[in-house]
Amino acid sequence: MFGRAFRSAFLLALLAAAPSVSAAAQTLERVAERGEVAIGVTNTFRPYGYVEDDGRIVGLEIDLAQSIAEFLGVKPRLVPVAAANRIPWLRQGRIDLILASMPVTEERKSEVGLVDPPYYASGVAVLAPAEVGLKSWRDLANRKVCGLRNSAYNRVAERYGASIAPFTTGPEVEEAVLGHRCVGWVFDEATLAGILSQKARWAGHTLALVTDEPRPWAIGVPLAERDGPFGQLISNIVTDWHRSGVLLGLQEKWGLPANGFLSDMNQRLR
Repeated sequence: MFGRAFRSAFLLALLAAAPSVSAAAQTLERVAERGEVAIGVTNTFRPYGYVEDDGRIVGLEIDLAQSIAEFLGVKPRLVPVAAANRIPWLRQGRIDLILASMPVTEERKSEVGLVDPPYYASGVAVLAPAEVGLKSWRDLANRKVCGLRNSAYNRVAERYGASIAPFTTGPEVEEAVLGHRCVGWVFDEATLAGILSQKARWAGHTLALVTDEPRPWAIGVPLAERDGPFGQLISNIVTDWHRSGVLLGLQEKWGLPANGFLSDMNQRLR
């Protein structure tokens, strides 16, 4: 996945810089001593990270976790995390980094070292039958759109004049969309893309509109190490994922619809 020249050049630069940043090199030293890197991942978010029938955690982010371990020359230890515990566990040293569908927010920037560049992005989208013919968000005006009750995503459709048909659970929304009781489902793009990966059930459906309010996802490292050797290492790995087309390939592998952020980053970093 990574060229030998890329790896060698970066590690040489890292070693040259180490004497001046030794205080920020704790994670790299710990990883080297253990021979493994502990990565906080999601295991409930298909197809980014989920549990297969045989008990293995698989998904797009799991492939990325494996590639980080490969670059470091250590074994990956996948640690399932949730939104409530991933940052505390990073701070406590129970994990070395977070790779768990974590959007960038101003609040998180003060809590965790969010690595630049982001590796993915997700915003607000609409899952709809292709035959509905949605071309722009304005096409939702005066039409009924399904959504989860009290979801913040509903306000985007309402901004364009849609009326929301609220449901309590995701399966209820799915049945309403498949039963043509609304023109589509307004929700998080990544979640809807994962649903669409179940191609047999959702044949003839698509993410119909350009994503609104896109928010990037970033890998999290300890805040003090974001600009040190460990953060720089992860930044270079993510940059190579974009430049080499690894992320575009994984998008296809996991049956996800085209993501404009990934395409833009690939072109920009080539």
